[in-house]
Amino acid sequence: MSTEFIRVENLCKAYISPAERLDVLRGCSFTIFSGDVVCLLGVSGSGKTTLLNLLSGLDSPTSGEIYYDGVPLHSLTLDQIYDFRLKNIGFIFQDFHLLEHFTALENVMSPLLLQGHSESFSRNLSLDLLSQVGLSDKVDSYPDQLSSGQKQRVAIARSLAKVPFPRLLIADEPTGTLDSRTGDSIMELILGLSVEHNLTTIFTTHELFVAKLASRIFLLRGGKVTSLLPSDLNNESFLSSLV
Repeated sequence: MSTEFIRVENLCKAYISPAERLDVLRGCSFTIFSGDVVCLLGVSGSGKTTLLNLLSGLDSPTSGEIYYDGVPLHSLTLDQIYDFRLKNIGFIFQDFHLLEHFTALENVMSPLLLQGHSESFSRNLSLDLLSQVGLSDKVDSYPDQLSSGQKQRVAIARSLAKVPFPRLLIADEPTGTLDSRTGDSIMELILGLSVEHNLTTIFTTHELFVAKLASRIFLLRGGKVTSLLPSDLNNESFLSSLV
């Protein structure tokens, strides 16, 4: 039986300036269970990244709440949210966010060192993670010596650098800057590692063929979230009418 992990209730997010108010999310509610692979599907500007930022505690909602294991995220202090994020959430970004003056190994080690682990422990675990993503021969390479696909593999290894593994893996358009063949291999790697390590995974995309890889799909449109049936993804005219 699946266990509820994340519950989102009536989540709203508006950006307000003296000149205007921009309502990005307008009362989103949904539940995510442990082990789910969830795709947030929507066109650019539909609020996918905003929703990820709220789910990870990087931003605060205008109203509504996010619950992890029944605990309201925004009842925590900023320090507690930072600690929760550091220990529980792994991030994969569209543009990698690697530290340019760090080697692949040092990039993966960095979150482990921030968690207070020793250098020898961090190094050994990071070497294992780089091996899992097929980069044992690139541990001493700098980002500018790596292809885009290799950079994303380093980012995937870094996202898993938690002890124990992160409970939640968040990937924001992980194939957005990659060619289709490389993107396919990256998604296969992310989903394979997610299953292997029993992670809950949320990724965003605007591409239907990537969305089809998820076990659950939420469509963002007009600031709302709509749950789609798997069969809906086989009807592209239906989807185009929604997005």
